[in-house]
Amino acid sequence: MALFSGVGSSLNVTDLFLRLDNSTEDQDADHHPNYYAMLYSVLIFAIIFGNVLVCLAVLREKSLQTTTNYLVVSLAVADLLVASLVMPWVVYLEVVGGAWMFSRMYCDVFVTLDVMMCTASILNLCAISIDRYTAVVMPVLYNTTHSSKKRVTLMITAVWVLAFVVSCPLLFGFNTTEHPNICSISNPEFVIYSSVVSFYLPFIVTLLVYIRIYVFLRKRRKRIAFRQASGKLKSGGYHRPPVRKQQSHLIGSPFIDLQNDCSVSHASFARTENEVDGEGEMRETISQLPKRSSEVKNLPSGKTRIALWPVPKRRNRQVRERKATQMLAIVLGVFLICWLPFFVTHIVNTHCKQCYVPPEVYSATTWLGYVNSALNPVIYTTFNIEFRRAFIKILSC
Repeated sequence: MALFSGVGSSLNVTDLFLRLDNSTEDQDADHHPNYYAMLYSVLIFAIIFGNVLVCLAVLREKSLQTTTNYLVVSLAVADLLVASLVMPWVVYLEVVGGAWMFSRMYCDVFVTLDVMMCTASILNLCAISIDRYTAVVMPVLYNTTHSSKKRVTLMITAVWVLAFVVSCPLLFGFNTTEHPNICSISNPEFVIYSSVVSFYLPFIVTLLVYIRIYVFLRKRRKRIAFRQASGKLKSGGYHRPPVRKQQSHLIGSPFIDLQNDCSVSHASFARTENEVDGEGEMRETISQLPKRSSEVKNLPSGKTRIALWPVPKRRNRQVRERKATQMLAIVLGVFLICWLPFFVTHIVNTHCKQCYVPPEVYSATTWLGYVNSALNPVIYTTFNIEFRRAFIKILSC
């Protein structure tokens, strides 16, 4: 939201008028550089740099081209548009003390873009939570290629259409500002409407979805732990049928018998002349076999048994989905910390006439929200090794 978009009470408007009247005198009297504007400019470049890296990483790395990451790119685009189309105007307002020197049409476009990008950010987070819920709870439906592409296209389109619908009333004269040098959202009804639709409602939906995901993951962990405990009680250990030593399919056998000196019997590795000729085919076959875990066990006969069995792909996929969900839940939590203070003061100042919120508080809460756009790439780098590797590869070129 814009820097002075929360100006709704008469006290704040009076203070702003005084700032506008004295802005020229203050600028003449104080020739010191505006360090806040310099800091905000650095923040803009940081947002652009980080989110461009996110878009390039997903575009260049095939492993990152997933349904969830396409939504992450949509979120990065919203942050890029905030940094390039909205924040420079807010820096300008900070430098001149809040005086708007351009036409009303430019003001309407500015506040519309501000509301639209903020709405797109939270709606992208809401879409990501729904995508995570589908991936964790309904993996069969989620992993259908055609369905996934269609779903992510519809989600991204819906996010940006809804963001425009929420903000477009400002383009058609719904916003009214009494003073020609003030560019703000001064319509109390629109303040409530935009706050509820742009932030509170999507956030509640997103939070409920993540709670459902957490409950489902906890139940699944308990179910897996119960099955493992039951399996151990029934088997009483590892009692698998022995396999003959004279086998040429070493990788395919579940057990390998070793002598006390840990050397494998020659019969296990015996190869015929034809097998030597077909070594290339064997390597190709072995490379296509699933990954296996192993366990070494000493037998009473003095031999050593190595048990090999495949690592379940489903479990690996579940671990990846859980880690991705945890990372995106952190993204949601950081978004809440950054934007909740602004929307609370936004509502309080508009509908509490006895409450006084200083303009400096609006400035601080607004820029705290803008900081969120720079934090998302940092979160991806910290909690996702694939994004980290992609960033290093791009920066090392």
